[in-house]
Amino acid sequence: MKESGITRRKFLIGSAAGGASLVAASYMGFDSWAAQKTVSQEVKITPTLCDACGNWCAINVYTRGGRVWKAEGNPIAGNNMGRICAKGHGMLHEVYNPDRIKSPLKRVGPGKFEPISWEQAYREIGEKVRGISEKYGPESLFWVQYPEGNADLTYLFMRALGSPNVFSHGTTCFLPRNIGWWLTVGKAKPEHDFENSRFVLFIGRNPAAGLQLRQLRDLARAADKGARLVVVDPRFSEAAVLGRHWIRIRPGTDLALMLAMAHVMIGEGLYQKDFVNNYTEGFEEWADKVKDCTPAWAEEKTSIPKEVIVKLARDLANEAPKAVIHRGYHGAMGTQYKNSLQLVRAVACVNGLLGNFNQLGGLYFPPDVKLGKLDPEKHPVPPVVEGPMADGSTDEERYPLTPKGIGISQAIPELALQGKLKAGFVYHNNPLRTNPNPARVIEGYRSLELLVSFDYVLSETASVSHYVLPESYYLERDDVVHTNHCYSSKQVAIRQQVLKPLYDTKPLADILVGIAPHVGIGKYFNFTLEEYNRASLAPLGVSLESLKKEGVIDLGGQWKPGEPTFATPSGKLEFASSILRDLGQPAVPEWEEPLVMPDRNDPHSFRLIHGKQGHHTHARTVNQPYLKEITTINDWGRIWIHPDRARALGVKDGECMTISSSIGKGRARTKVTEGIHPDCIFLPSGYGVFSRRLQTGFGYGISYNDFLPTYFDPVLGHIMSNEIIVRVEKT
Repeated sequence: MKESGITRRKFLIGSAAGGASLVAASYMGFDSWAAQKTVSQEVKITPTLCDACGNWCAINVYTRGGRVWKAEGNPIAGNNMGRICAKGHGMLHEVYNPDRIKSPLKRVGPGKFEPISWEQAYREIGEKVRGISEKYGPESLFWVQYPEGNADLTYLFMRALGSPNVFSHGTTCFLPRNIGWWLTVGKAKPEHDFENSRFVLFIGRNPAAGLQLRQLRDLARAADKGARLVVVDPRFSEAAVLGRHWIRIRPGTDLALMLAMAHVMIGEGLYQKDFVNNYTEGFEEWADKVKDCTPAWAEEKTSIPKEVIVKLARDLANEAPKAVIHRGYHGAMGTQYKNSLQLVRAVACVNGLLGNFNQLGGLYFPPDVKLGKLDPEKHPVPPVVEGPMADGSTDEERYPLTPKGIGISQAIPELALQGKLKAGFVYHNNPLRTNPNPARVIEGYRSLELLVSFDYVLSETASVSHYVLPESYYLERDDVVHTNHCYSSKQVAIRQQVLKPLYDTKPLADILVGIAPHVGIGKYFNFTLEEYNRASLAPLGVSLESLKKEGVIDLGGQWKPGEPTFATPSGKLEFASSILRDLGQPAVPEWEEPLVMPDRNDPHSFRLIHGKQGHHTHARTVNQPYLKEITTINDWGRIWIHPDRARALGVKDGECMTISSSIGKGRARTKVTEGIHPDCIFLPSGYGVFSRRLQTGFGYGISYNDFLPTYFDPVLGHIMSNEIIVRVEKT
């Protein structure tokens, strides 16, 4: 494809250089733009935050003649350090997407919408929300969102309505990781001092695809200084390329590896004894538990030779405390397996054996930034909602560890079908595509009496909504002040308007202020976004004007190595968790089998695993032409299968396979490679778009959610998204 002298391939090359010009944008070529004689040539630079994924990297966007020209990373920002990834560059183009929703929409028939005014949308939604709340109670209302910088506003909105039902995507992404670390060290997720590490071990984590730019820079620097980077993964991932050392593991058995490594370190006295003696609790209990977890036992579970397990444990321990096991994210320490919570606990405990907390080259807890609040005398605060969430996630008997405000989002369809939820708001999320068992999800969301989506295109979820309220694209709006993350000092940042809105769209803050009087909660939204942001910044001594000028401001408070502190009940790292013991759960990490296993005697039986690619975010980005082209020119949409298993099925590289599970069936082309464990096939995430309104992404590839039953982990309720056994046949 070629447009006005620039090819998509050239665009990719430009992206890699850290800044890409958009004068030949994917939706409007340079010639047609330059031909507008009224266009001014003035160049303006506006700092803002990217919205291509959840990292919110700080960028400086250049506009020329009122249009986006190019973008560069903000060098002050701790999480991207002046860099932009392909997603960040590609999604700049979306502001000019001709498929954008240009005004509020009302569904008037199956797949049919008519544009309406904001006032009509506010009035009709308000009437319906009030009626549903009066008839069924406010607990019948819910809000589901991909966590955003605007989350505080959405919690305020639902609290004012009297509903506790605010759902995150946590049970489909990170919940076991957060809870496992919190149980062990008292905080949800530590950071890594990779730049000073001598040995970094990744357990099912792929930061080169689940992209974190600061981490990649620091890992590259560590490698340049001679650090060993070792990747344990069923697949030869992008991180394995970076690390140069790959250990192939049977999926779902990472926990056995961790227990065996602990067995070696403790049995051979290789752990940091001073740290264990002074800063930990329950060591003897865990040491007793792992006595039987020998490398030979782990070899049977993991398929990793016992000699490799012993050497890995010794090598890691020999570099302590400048040795670290990555804290995890989605991957094996996210929501993928029944034993993910136990795995996170084990990883935290092995890091404890390394004594690396608050040490150079180890783990540390980043400093917190405390934002201010609006004056309650001028801006009333709604009462706390005492009732439980509809999904049972706040039930102390059923899910005592699942935090309020996370919720179990995959339960929403069933709750809707049961009549417990009647009306919902979907913000920055697309559950019809990103939740398991889409047929069930569609049925549940369609059964609602009212569904309101905030979106800029007609995604799968927006397409079945009663109303679609178009939030201004991120380049067209201001958002609430954001505390920058993934860094060792305190930072505050802001997403601000780069362009005037092209269409009749509004920022979320304005939408909520506009709709609040119509749902009867106007007194709680008697503020402007500017007032809200000034109140947030007040304790920091930072003016809104200076923040908008810089985009990111570093407040100091740099992390420094020294004596570690922990926020657990004991004030120590807890090998034996007092919280878990009180709940009748195993206090120390112990072996737990995955929920399901493929039949080794059946040549058609495989575990289906999935993972990210660095140029895609969930199912949001495959509809962007340049980002889709990255997939196309590299042929990255194929499913990976081991040569031995492919040969047994009579499948050759590039040929089609049919994949089926208890709930779904699909076809995909193969990538036959030694870089995958024979027990599984690998499906790249982000494909399988089925909204016909998304013309670029529609019909390309398949999604793991099409094969995943709706699971609820018995401890936290997460989806266990790699617990899928599929049947694979040559098409």
